[in-house]
Amino acid sequence: MIAIHLATNSTLGFHTDELYYLDSGNHPAFGYVDFPPIVPLLARLETGLLGVTPWALRLLPSLLGGFLVALSGAYVRRLGGSLLLQGLALLAAVAAPFLLGSNWVFQTVTFDQVTWMVAVYWFLCLVVDRQPRYWIYLGITLGIGLEVKYTIAGLILGIGIAVLITPALRSELRTRYPWIAAAIALLVWAPNLAWQVVEGFPTLAYLTNHQGSGGGPLTYLIELGVYFFFLIPLWLAGMISLFRSPLMRPIGIACAVPLVLFLFVGKSYYAAGTVPVAVAQGLMAISRIERTRLRARLEIAVAVASVIEFITFFFLVVPVTPPDRIHATSLDTINEVFADSVGWNDIANQVTTIYRVLPASERGHTVIISAYYGVPGALQVYEKPDVRPVAISPQLSDWYWLPNNLTATDALMVDYQPSDVAWMCTSPTLVTHLTVPYHVKGLEQGAPVTFCQLRQPVSQIWGRLRNFS
Repeated sequence: MIAIHLATNSTLGFHTDELYYLDSGNHPAFGYVDFPPIVPLLARLETGLLGVTPWALRLLPSLLGGFLVALSGAYVRRLGGSLLLQGLALLAAVAAPFLLGSNWVFQTVTFDQVTWMVAVYWFLCLVVDRQPRYWIYLGITLGIGLEVKYTIAGLILGIGIAVLITPALRSELRTRYPWIAAAIALLVWAPNLAWQVVEGFPTLAYLTNHQGSGGGPLTYLIELGVYFFFLIPLWLAGMISLFRSPLMRPIGIACAVPLVLFLFVGKSYYAAGTVPVAVAQGLMAISRIERTRLRARLEIAVAVASVIEFITFFFLVVPVTPPDRIHATSLDTINEVFADSVGWNDIANQVTTIYRVLPASERGHTVIISAYYGVPGALQVYEKPDVRPVAISPQLSDWYWLPNNLTATDALMVDYQPSDVAWMCTSPTLVTHLTVPYHVKGLEQGAPVTFCQLRQPVSQIWGRLRNFS
């Protein structure tokens, strides 16, 4: 998997969210509206060492994607599976669209998957071999997970319920190790928690606005099934096997709780990190079939299904297709990540050109206000400091980055129609529409640009523009 990603990571340009993480890394903080601080800081560290290019930024997710494949095999090994079963687990992980398609782009998803799967591994070790050190490892991992993405709270809830329901694990609450683990997790998370308190818990506002964007339970189930489509029977067998085994039931509970939780309040990929351990248990269930011929046929079926899954989804989730073919092959409608990874250098150039053709008397007092964070991020990456205009956005964490000394009297409003900003502008005028190259249906394709003479200073209208969704 690592080789695949390293060979294809520069096919497309920066994704919208990658521009946001890069910009966030340039504004170090203990927290951001929609995620904790670790991922933006990693983006800054990585590009600071390797340069600001898509390939350089995506190197770490690619390496971690390979680690997740190896960890899928480690689950089987920890369960006592043979080398053959470990190899089948590796093959299934390489072919799984939710791993293959998410770890070529720099997003919180990869790092969230790492913390989920590592935490599940430590919990598995704890269930199988009750060594106190696994509580400590689990606490450290969950604490780091809370500094990566808040969705790991679903796994924490699942593990907590599993511990309370399982007598053997519940008895360990009388020892000091679970509480040390909890204290470590809270200590690691403390800086971000303090930031939330100081800022008035902006993430709660974001989560409230974001809940309805998942598409509903039916969409959740369909998307979750697509993530490992041809191996659904193996996953189901693994989940059933987990619950049927008294020893392994805590793992089944820890996996099932976030899957059910996010069915109603999240997105399908949030709990995808629980899938590999269930697949591993499914392989172990196959290995316990006494009929040699049937067992061999099922193992062959797993291998064939993995290969078919890889072939079926490869071009849909891996950026092999060049940007000038994305629209022609309809990949811009199939894969939103592809669509939003094309043309940001063109968008930055267009915005800068529109700004520079303004009369000099207006240009010196004009700011770019973009409804979405991609435009300010693109200008930061693709335009030189002495050329690019001041660009801001009221979306998510960008809202906090309003310059203190901004004295603009005019604004070029990107992604705003004149009717959207009539309340803050005198005679708003539509200037043009942005175009993403190759007709790709990206975020900024056809985005309106409106010239606005501001009725009030930006600082006075900024609160009304805020968008935490």
